[in-house]
Amino acid sequence: MNRTVTPQDQPDVSVVIDAANALPGLADCLTSVLAQAEEGFRVEVLAFDRGSQDGSRELLQQWAAQYPGLLRFAALPPSETPAEARNTGIEQATGRHLFFLSGTDRLTPGALRRMVATADQNEADIVLGKVAGLDGQKVGTSMFARNTADADVFASRVYWSLSPDKLFRRSLVERCFLRFPADWRLGEEVAFTALAYLYADRVSVVADTVCVQQARRVAGVNASRFGGSLADRMAITRQLVQMVAERVPPGPGRDHVMARHFELELGKATGAPYRASKDTELRWQVMSECRELLEAYGTPGVFAKLPRPLSVRLELIRRGRFAEAERLVAYELDKEKPEQTIEDGRVFRTYPYFRDPDVGVPDDRYEITHTLRARHQLTKVAWTDATLQLLGTAYIEQLPTRDPNTRVVLRERRTGAELRFRTFAFDSPKLKAASPKIERGLASWEARIDLSTADGHRPITGGLWDVFLSVSFQGVAKEVRLGSSRGDAVTDRTRQGVVVGPVDAMGLEPVCHLYATKAGNLTLEVSDRRPLPGA
Repeated sequence: MNRTVTPQDQPDVSVVIDAANALPGLADCLTSVLAQAEEGFRVEVLAFDRGSQDGSRELLQQWAAQYPGLLRFAALPPSETPAEARNTGIEQATGRHLFFLSGTDRLTPGALRRMVATADQNEADIVLGKVAGLDGQKVGTSMFARNTADADVFASRVYWSLSPDKLFRRSLVERCFLRFPADWRLGEEVAFTALAYLYADRVSVVADTVCVQQARRVAGVNASRFGGSLADRMAITRQLVQMVAERVPPGPGRDHVMARHFELELGKATGAPYRASKDTELRWQVMSECRELLEAYGTPGVFAKLPRPLSVRLELIRRGRFAEAERLVAYELDKEKPEQTIEDGRVFRTYPYFRDPDVGVPDDRYEITHTLRARHQLTKVAWTDATLQLLGTAYIEQLPTRDPNTRVVLRERRTGAELRFRTFAFDSPKLKAASPKIERGLASWEARIDLSTADGHRPITGGLWDVFLSVSFQGVAKEVRLGSSRGDAVTDRTRQGVVVGPVDAMGLEPVCHLYATKAGNLTLEVSDRRPLPGA
């Protein structure tokens, strides 16, 4: 039963800790949570044990006695998942926000205060605090690229983080009656967090500081996140996919979140656990159920977002090619390395059955062009009269620097008009030495842009011209904004501007000012002015 509290006494955060068999890291976890309580910031801690055999229960009792006004403890019957413990915490919590933590994980100093401030400032229902691993634990990082006030669940990577170690506004949890499904043997926290995302009005991200440290899972501590039989995995996959389908209408948004469940849940169910199973009937059932889900929800938009070669594997299953899919699973798990095929500006990984006419998997399931990233650095910016000299390095990940055709692109911000200028490639010994396994010999480039003749032998016209780099090798091109990655000695400003053309009939001369945006990218501002005295 919830305790009655006045607004003045209401905690800012209620931290719900599942502490089953968490003794190896439980003391550190509790210390990190209790340290969150500071002057002017109120925290309550609700810790639950569910049948520990390692002394966790006794430790929690000691801490609860030592901090009676801050930490409450309850012993619950043994259970396979933390669902009942967390649901009990929701019922007993009195804070404005809820935060769920495993007994082996930790909070960094000031983490809750930072996340609550973010939630209040942005009026966010959920705040993701950056997560880091402890003791070699691997964690996802793609959702923490930058601080975000209003992350789009249906377009960003936040939906790929479905662990519950986040800040949830209590009103969201109560309004939507969100609870952890206690009858699920696997993935109960994924279901809770996914529904919270789908119902939230706003989701924010704290990416510039680590808030949560996740330890390696140990037996009995939220093992449901990683364990489960093949049948369990397929059951949770089906439930999650149907949960999304019932709440999100068809379209790009559904494709985006559905791709996450196809990638992680369906990918795992048809991967290593599938290969390890000796039950041929169960394997056939898994493949058949997977095919049904793919036929119902495997749109081109979903497949476009899947990693390779998973997209090939699932396409084989969708086509009923179960034997070929098993061959591909073995190929993946044995870590065989495919060749690459480059044609007409597109890059393909030649996994098994590539362009096999008897199998008929389309080329786009093998294509990786959209996943390749261009890396660049600007090393010099200089002026000679109206000529802008730019030097740097650039290459495309996973591609050798053969047949370079890199261009500097000036694009006017308002009209979209473009001017393109060739670059000259030359040897880059440092990059070559740093990447012995892939050719980087021609990654250096230089461009000399005469702005007095930039536009068809005429001076560049007035406007804001953003500077881009079209990085191109072997016909594959990737465009990046130029300037944010640069050497320490690069200067991006012009003091009085550079005159780029003659004085016109009105007595005005075109002048260019070079500056950097807040992100550090280069922009040319071209405008007319009266000639400066003495110029």
